Amino acid sequence: MSSDFLEQLAMLEVREPPPEFDRALHERVNRALLIQHLLSLAVGSIPWSVLHFLRGVVGVALFSITGRFDDELAKKNSDTQ
Repeated sequence: MSSDFLEQLAMLEVREPPPEFDRALHERVNRALLIQHLLSLAVGSIPWSVLHFLRGVVGVALFSITGRFDDELAKKNSDTQ
């Protein structure tokens, strides 16, 4: 018998996985991916979207009340020139 570890492993006979192995693996992976996606959506995407939506709503409300458009980007550009 060879003393090389890899050759010893090559001689071993490996059983076939059970027929339900692939299905169970896919179900576990899909469940983990779904949880990760929903967590990312709840923690990152939804708060970011709500923040930017509210900035627009507040801007429209301020414009309706004051009649002036407060453009922060225009202020920054005029300060640098």
